[in-house]
Amino acid sequence: MLRARKQRQLAPGKNASVGDTSAPMHLPAPVRRDFFTVTISVAILGIGWGATLPLTSLLLTQRGHGTDIIGWISVATALGGVAGTLLTPTIAARLGRRNTMLACLLLAMASLVPLDAIDALPGWAALRFLFGLSMAPFFVLGESWINEIAPDALRGRLVAVYTTTFTLCQIVGPLLANVLIDLTGYAFVLCGLVFALGAPGLLAGRTDVLPSQQATAAQGKEAQAGWFSIARTAPAILVGTVFFAAFDHIALSFLPLFAMDQGLSQSRALASASIVLAGDACLQYLAGHLADRYGRLRVHRACGVVVCLMLPLLPLLVNVPWGWEVFLFLLGGAAGAIYTLSMVASGEMFHGAALVRAASLISLMWNVGASAVPLGTGTAMHVWGSAAVVWLVWGVALVFVASTFVRARPR
Repeated sequence: MLRARKQRQLAPGKNASVGDTSAPMHLPAPVRRDFFTVTISVAILGIGWGATLPLTSLLLTQRGHGTDIIGWISVATALGGVAGTLLTPTIAARLGRRNTMLACLLLAMASLVPLDAIDALPGWAALRFLFGLSMAPFFVLGESWINEIAPDALRGRLVAVYTTTFTLCQIVGPLLANVLIDLTGYAFVLCGLVFALGAPGLLAGRTDVLPSQQATAAQGKEAQAGWFSIARTAPAILVGTVFFAAFDHIALSFLPLFAMDQGLSQSRALASASIVLAGDACLQYLAGHLADRYGRLRVHRACGVVVCLMLPLLPLLVNVPWGWEVFLFLLGGAAGAIYTLSMVASGEMFHGAALVRAASLISLMWNVGASAVPLGTGTAMHVWGSAAVVWLVWGVALVFVASTFVRARPR
């Protein structure tokens, strides 16, 4: 009787934790300010990021370039991201976390503004490299910052709010691109100025030291996990990141081209990318709730299985009224949950300096997915047609599902 009574007393607390949407407000004031600082800045980043990818594809297509060239330009962006990830600890140690993120916004703006006036592909590749270089430190420091301040009981919800905010603003990106593409000579200028809007939010944040230095000083034992140990312990986190990076880039860069090739208008094709992102945004909190209730690994794996079952149906539903939109919404939600739960898992498994290393490794894997798969997609679409995009993404999703069966090998 006593045991049953204790269980009844504990159960409401657990359920309240899952359902209390005001939980972030219970954080200490400085932590709450940091949470909203990062989230607002990421919101601005999402708008700009969501617009630049389809703008790049559409403008290069208008200038007569094929999908293979678009794929190579995407590789330049991803290579810049790899370089930025490797440089993040050094730059942040010199400038501090907040100043580094501010510098990233300025560099992103500077790399976008000249694109309207440049026709040479090497110039495009160089500027897109700088854009990737600016985005990677922002992602690494922002994601590790959120995971650092999130208590375990609230981690799933805080990470879901963070990723959902980014995705919701990404939805605006393709819609903004549809407007900007008609402003010949000013599309990337205006898109670049969007990034400047993220500066006020960051200026409200604290100017303390790099998160890894704080966490290491407080919990030195948590800095022991190295790069290879993290990769060995958490293969599903890394493969899940590769999958969603590829899915995200393909949804923004190649899904509109695939949809137009299947007979959809340009505006509806661009809206298709937004619908995928809407599903990603709207279903993340549900995914976190299910993970809390049934276990993160089980839900993580189930999302991968759902994606593998849905992708082969993509070409069959493109011309089905409303079926196309509903299908893309659900597909975006399942795919986005793979990345959200990967972030939650990294916060659960790693702390302190190891958490920053994990965030850096996740960023590297993001750029692997953002470079290798879009490159293969662009080339495959050029050779075999637009349907090739489906099977390439399906293959990566299948590898993710397999990785969830690999048991972690802790140090």
